[in-house]
Amino acid sequence: MEYKYHCQHEAASIANSILPVPEAYPLANGLPNDFRKHFSQLCALIKEMCFDMARQPEAYGLVLTDCAVQSADKKSKEYSLIRKSRNSVNRLPDTLFRLSQNGEVHNHQLIVSLPIFKESLKQTEIYGLSSITKYELILSRLVDFGFSISDFNGKPFAKTVDSFTVEYPDAPELIDTLKTFCDLWHKNKIRQQQDTPSRLASMVKPALHYYGHMNFDFRFTADQDKIPMREWIGYDLQMQGYSEERICFYIAFYDYSLKYADVKYDGNYFLDSKRIVHLGYKCLRLILKNPNNYMDEITTMPEVLRDVFANMHCRFCDFQGATKEHCKFRLQWTYNDTSRAGCAHTCFVFPDNDTTLVPYYWQLLELEYGIGKDNNVG
Repeated sequence: MEYKYHCQHEAASIANSILPVPEAYPLANGLPNDFRKHFSQLCALIKEMCFDMARQPEAYGLVLTDCAVQSADKKSKEYSLIRKSRNSVNRLPDTLFRLSQNGEVHNHQLIVSLPIFKESLKQTEIYGLSSITKYELILSRLVDFGFSISDFNGKPFAKTVDSFTVEYPDAPELIDTLKTFCDLWHKNKIRQQQDTPSRLASMVKPALHYYGHMNFDFRFTADQDKIPMREWIGYDLQMQGYSEERICFYIAFYDYSLKYADVKYDGNYFLDSKRIVHLGYKCLRLILKNPNNYMDEITTMPEVLRDVFANMHCRFCDFQGATKEHCKFRLQWTYNDTSRAGCAHTCFVFPDNDTTLVPYYWQLLELEYGIGKDNNVG
């Protein structure tokens, strides 16, 4: 679908990022077995509303910055407008979160204190969320999608209203499910804010970092330690829109990494604190500094790998005062007796999804970093 505004693309992206809820996954402690079914219904509803946001952003009060406005300069006015437009899609999940956090559930009804709710709409430092104006637009769309909100007629609540009740008559349990999910999401958010580099380094799985908006990811409701790492990686990549072929490739890449005791994975690959592999949407980038030291081995590898070293990658830009003669980020090597150059930020990108090439990628990392195989690991 062709969209006019940045916020429309963002809303559709959020909708597409909502993972299908598995019929059987390890639930967090204390959740009933039927929670999965109700959470799947909730995710389907939120997904539908996000697509609706993409179709009619005005109805949600989103910031309508035209897609013709483009800028890579983060300090520019244009970039600020783009960011505000994209971030405005958070109005929906942020409002749901505030309703949940400022209400109590009784008999599948969320009873919300109006003064506390309205005050929370102004708060950003407590929740780390955006402030909300014209909340009545979001509540109106909730009503259109089946919610029932007492004392609400599409306009701001009357001053005489002290509290209001939110229900979902067609599936009453969805209110309990929304409240439970928001509570679990908030606990994860607080835990992430308290994370230290040493704790992050010792984590079994990568943290759920998706706090730009309240992502309806079932893993917030799971016993995360019981989700195998291979599945965790697949869910991460699926959520980010990677193709099935790419997901299979990256899982094979992870499986092979288990041969190396010193290599750690947290969404990318690290040796001690040094990142050695960057996983991209369409490509794999190996961080190599000294290919001249093992060029003889490179020349025996498959052609698709050799081609990366045969090409010139440097644009000879003026980044941070760089000149054609010197740049502190420029890498240089010799292939077939010809000098080559590339940028340390973007060099050695491999677009191939062929899993049979995975051992060769790791051989390059072995040659670069001297990592040794430990067949007892993993």
